[in-house]
Amino acid sequence: MADLYADYAALAAAETEGVDYSRTATAPAGATWAAIAIHGGGIEGGSGEIAREVSGAGSRMAYYEFAGLKSSGNSDLHITSTNFDEPQAMALVGGVRRCLSFHGYTGTAGVPVTAIGGLDTVLVARVTAALTRAGFTVTDAPSEIAGTDPDNICNQTTSSAGVQLELSRAQRDAFFPGGENTAAVRNSGARTEEFYRYASAIRAALMGRGLIAISAINASRYCLLPAPAADVDLMATVSTDALAAGGGHFLALVARYADGNNMYLARLDFTTAQAVVLTIRKRLAGTETSLGQHTTGLTHTAGGRVAVRLQVAGSALKAKAWADGSAEPAGWQVETTDTDLTAAGEIGMRTILSSANSNTLPVTASWGDFTTLGSPQSMVVTRSVNGIVKAHGAWTDLSLTHPMRAAL
Repeated sequence: MADLYADYAALAAAETEGVDYSRTATAPAGATWAAIAIHGGGIEGGSGEIAREVSGAGSRMAYYEFAGLKSSGNSDLHITSTNFDEPQAMALVGGVRRCLSFHGYTGTAGVPVTAIGGLDTVLVARVTAALTRAGFTVTDAPSEIAGTDPDNICNQTTSSAGVQLELSRAQRDAFFPGGENTAAVRNSGARTEEFYRYASAIRAALMGRGLIAISAINASRYCLLPAPAADVDLMATVSTDALAAGGGHFLALVARYADGNNMYLARLDFTTAQAVVLTIRKRLAGTETSLGQHTTGLTHTAGGRVAVRLQVAGSALKAKAWADGSAEPAGWQVETTDTDLTAAGEIGMRTILSSANSNTLPVTASWGDFTTLGSPQSMVVTRSVNGIVKAHGAWTDLSLTHPMRAAL
């Protein structure tokens, strides 16, 4: 069926933004990847949700969604990919090198499948392989939804190539409890394990993974880069290729690294009992101490990936860990404070085997999805009228009010 509107200008002239449709465009500084859904909301339900999750709602990579908000008739808002010229979307995609464009199609009833296409053939192959490894069915998209037209928005990148993923109705329905792909369920935030597993597979294809072969016990291996600020919020996923024997596998995110003797760490301990223990640690003048600990309840398996997050803001240190492919816990699992290390230094990862470890060497650690989620900031609010100064803690809400003055 032909689209009701030939382009965005025609749609905007007839429909009301905020009532009939919404636009969301956000990107971290320097973003080179984008996840977009130009038929989100009720147009092709589930496409916007998966684009949002893959991108971290714009924290991991650029994110765009055009969403239908109508109670019915959202198909009227469909503009085909080769004609979709909404300015925010064009600017966002035009500023990145690689783009994933998520869509929905009907497909065969009850058959979850992803039909993939686009001009970025290298990334098409990587995404296909990642989804297949994760247990999803992927096919080459038929010509009518192949995403190979140069005018397709997914191909408007700086490399003139992108990837288009067409998810069957059954695949999108599987993202929501009970297969209820309705506005109420989508807006509730309820998602299935399959939803998070799908997004994790996509991110693995995008972000890539690095392997560290640990050929000696009690010897640290670091991957570091300059920190953007002293206050950072870091996340990564990691696995090892063997169960711990004799002593544990220790894998940590690192912040405020000055040298090998001074740093903060959020460390995962893969124990010989196959437990996963999270600790926040401080290494100061060569002495390492634990500042807080949490037993996650996760079971370590060879190749099983665990996500870990570390936030450092002023003197506040927070960390959490969860199974990659599942929902991130809402709260922090370990929280503490420390004032010994204040300089930005470097950020990154540390990998080490316990001095008691007896695994056959090398043990290979696989790090991936390393992301800086933004730098928390602290502020000082000064009321110029009476000179009161109040410190503002990182990640706490801030509001400014002015007393009303009325003449009597």
